[in-house]
Amino acid sequence: MFFSITLSILFIFLLCIQNMRLNVIAAFVLTTLALLVSSSALVKAYAQFEPIKCQTNALIGYGGSIFGLANVCTNGNKINIDISTNYVPQSGKVFEAWLIDDGYKGSGYFLSMGKLLNSGILNFNQVMNNATTYTDIVITQEPAGDLSRLASWSNSVAQTWLLPPFGM
Repeated sequence: MFFSITLSILFIFLLCIQNMRLNVIAAFVLTTLALLVSSSALVKAYAQFEPIKCQTNALIGYGGSIFGLANVCTNGNKINIDISTNYVPQSGKVFEAWLIDDGYKGSGYFLSMGKLLNSGILNFNQVMNNATTYTDIVITQEPAGDLSRLASWSNSVAQTWLLPPFGM
């Protein structure tokens, strides 16, 4: 891509040099193209170097027992959550993980990250507009094959609260 843009710039430049009246246009075109190429490269470089912040939290179940662990990493736009547990859901049920926006001024929105595999593992990776808006991770026990997009809050089995930068 970069090579083809460079060749196009050189071709336009050579055409304009042959015709002296187009020198002003050639300078304008070259400047515009150079700014476009360099600005997209700078945006990509900035996005790659945003600091990634990670935290590992215990998923707390009933009576304060440790249900599992949640490792959460984000740079504000990309989020990676790894959940693991040794617990097995009841027969005909699955564990489902949810991201919750439930801070002091939160929207109450909940996002399903999907069901935990039979091995007790969930890997969630997503690009979001603002990944740090979420404040909690909740694990519920849902009927297997459940078509409802709503969480079964009465069947919550574990929760962890996310530390800043989450909930900001």
